[in-house]
Amino acid sequence: MRTEQQIDAAAAAAAEKANGGKFTDPLFYKPEHRAFWKEVIRTALNAADAASGPEKAPSLPLSKDEVQQFSEHCVYIRSTWTLLMRIWRDSDENERKLMEGIAPSFFADVGQALNEMMVIAACRITDTANAGGGRENFTVELFTNSFASDLETYKQLDELHQRMKKLRSKILPARHKLGAHADREVIRKGQALGEASFEEWEDFWSALKNFVRIINEKTVGSPFEIDAGGVLGDAEMLLKTFKQSRHFETLLHGTNQAVTDACVQLALPTS
Repeated sequence: MRTEQQIDAAAAAAAEKANGGKFTDPLFYKPEHRAFWKEVIRTALNAADAASGPEKAPSLPLSKDEVQQFSEHCVYIRSTWTLLMRIWRDSDENERKLMEGIAPSFFADVGQALNEMMVIAACRITDTANAGGGRENFTVELFTNSFASDLETYKQLDELHQRMKKLRSKILPARHKLGAHADREVIRKGQALGEASFEEWEDFWSALKNFVRIINEKTVGSPFEIDAGGVLGDAEMLLKTFKQSRHFETLLHGTNQAVTDACVQLALPTS
């Protein structure tokens, strides 16, 4: 990345060479000329960077099976996120107390594991397509590059890819230093890595939803939704079961012996 001072100096030198005079002489490098020469230099440098940068991977014909496998994986990680949000973020005070009363360490540990999984999952599908050594990663970039860069579909997918990369840039340090590896210095300092707002996460999921929909429309011929309808229902049933177990415990240890005996009979295994 060039600084403005470097661009200024390069523009002045180019003006001097083109005019055959000293750029300090206002006859050759007038103030009103400077913006023009800076734009000339900036354009030339950008073109040089583009020419020397990594080439776009050759387009890859997509199979319907690959699109389906990628789409189903996106359903899986989106469903895990939905479950994580409902149980650990959106649960109310009574629901959290129930979980703590049933198995406090279990729910804390599972919540932490799912948090780490989400960071790794989001980074993994936004990895570069080129894995080195002629291998390819099954990622968003791979599917984007399967369309010719002059097509409108490529432009749509690339825009969605860029949106997903915004979250990736925030959580990647956590993936590298705490998820995929255990960086001693980070752990010693107790550094917090990978912090991103829920709004940034939701923008990532929104972009991924549209991405999966488009690649399905273009290759399979029909849209595809990564939001699985039954996930929230499963979470609600789980939380409802916790409440029912608490009611059961209340009846079991109540003062009505007949009710207590009925609860004991209900809890005994059937022969």
